[in-house]
Formats: sequence, structure tokens, C-alpha cells
Amino acid sequence: MKKKGVKAVIPYLYFLPMAILLAIFVIYPLYSLVATSFTKWDGLSAKEFIGMKNYVKAFRSEKFWYSMKLTFVWTLLSILILQPVGVLLSVIVEYVVKRRRASGVMRVLFFLPMLMSMVAIGLLWQLIYNPSLGLLTSVLSKLNLIDIMNPPNLLGSRSTVLAAAFIPTIWQWSGFGMILTSAAMMSIPSELTEAAAIDGAGKFSQFFRITLPLLMPTIFLGMTINMIGAFKGFDMLYAMTAGGPANYTTLTSIFIYKLSFTENKFGYACAVSVILILIVIVFTMIFNAAGRKIDERFT
Repeated sequence: MKKKGVKAVIPYLYFLPMAILLAIFVIYPLYSLVATSFTKWDGLSAKEFIGMKNYVKAFRSEKFWYSMKLTFVWTLLSILILQPVGVLLSVIVEYVVKRRRASGVMRVLFFLPMLMSMVAIGLLWQLIYNPSLGLLTSVLSKLNLIDIMNPPNLLGSRSTVLAAAFIPTIWQWSGFGMILTSAAMMSIPSELTEAAAIDGAGKFSQFFRITLPLLMPTIFLGMTINMIGAFKGFDMLYAMTAGGPANYTTLTSIFIYKLSFTENKFGYACAVSVILILIVIVFTMIFNAAGRKIDERFT
């Protein structure tokens, strides 16, 4: 009986290393985050328990709600733009470009930005947008589209900064949507793709009408991943704008960073982090439920 009992336990021991890592790097940090959110702490002195005051402060803060508004706008842009652009790129490399070598080169070019550091990309595009020395100013001035003496400052204007900051996101992450959709296209029966062969611009509508229903589960999966990534977006945007000008790009993630490392309000920052985590969980559950219905309908 004892040997049988030992044999029954042995399979569970294989999960022990992963359980230990999960406890150290996920469960304990999450517990510490929640516990700290109920305290007043500057990172140096002893923690002072203050109950729900940090949460009440967050819900009464205009800066918090403004950061959430920007986060929702950023997330909506990510959902509606990144994956559709990825689908278009996958159509180009899979069906429009006929030569395999040229198609392979284009795949690499579209996917390459994903391999770059997000901080490096943010600094790169900050230079591109530079109104005095940037590549964009140089190109537009040569095309006589702007006055070289008064170039636009896209990252310094409240009306253009969010859109300008999102363009590098499209440049970097559309390749992910391309790879995801290209993999799904390989499972589409060749009879359907041949029936919807793209011989000209007029055939695009026919192609999408035939293949789009088969791609919907994959497209929605990409949208869900982009949604989660957008909620925690920080690196590239902070490198470009640092949340400016005048907090016009201060997403909630940047708001949390400033609370922690600029104002030393770690307890308050933890409370805002918990709120953001709960919002992401709710939206993920909604998207998962919608994804299951799409799978049932189109598969």
C-alpha cells in the first residue's frame, strides 16, 4: 500500500519545480503588491497601514482617470489597427508577391522590428520626429510639404503626440499579426485560395469574402494579445515622450511609474496597479468569452 501511495505522488513531483518558480516570481510578488496597496510607503521608511485610502484616492484622482482614458484609447487603437494591418501584410507576402525569394525577404523585413528593443525603437523614432534634425522633417521639406523654417513638432503638440507615438507601435507589432495570420492561412484548403486568387486590386474583396471567415478565430486571438499588451504598454512610449507633453501620453503604466520613482508613493502606485490588473482580467475574460463564440461560429 505504501509503495502504491508513493507511486501516486511521484507524478506530482514533476510539477514541483514549476510550482516553486510560480510561487517565487508570480504569487509572492502579487501578494506583496496587494498588501502594499493598503499602506502608505515611500520605499524607505516603515509601511503604515491605511486601509482603502489609496483606492479611494485613486478613484477621486483626475490624473488617474485621465491616464485610464488614454490607456483605453491606446488599447482601442491597438485592437482595431495592429491585427488588421498584420492581415494585410500576410496577404501581401502569401498571395500578392509571387516570387518565393521576394516573399521571404518581405517577411523578414516586416518581422524584423519585433526583434528590436522597444526602448531603442522609442529613441529611434524620437530622432525621426525631431523637428530640427529628424528624417521626417528632411523628407517633407524636400517634397515642399512643410516650411523648413517652421517644421511640425509632432511629439511636442497635444493634438498630434498620441497618434505620432502610436505609429512606431504599428511599425513594430504588425509583423506579429502577419506571422500569426500567415500560419493560419497555411491551413486554408488550396481550392479556396485558388478560387480567390488575387490577380489585381479588384480581387481583394473576393479573396477576403472567401477566406476571412476561416481566419476570424486567429484574427480575434491576435486582437486579444494586442489588447493585453496595450494595457501594459510602457517602454517605447516612455522612451519617446516620458508621458508628455503635459501628460498627454501618460498611460496608466507611466502614471504608476511616476508615482513610484518620481513621487515615491509606492503604496498609492500599488493600489493603481491592482486596479489596472483587475481591469485587464475583466477585459481578458470578456475577450475569451467572445473568442469562444467566434470559434463556435467559424470553425
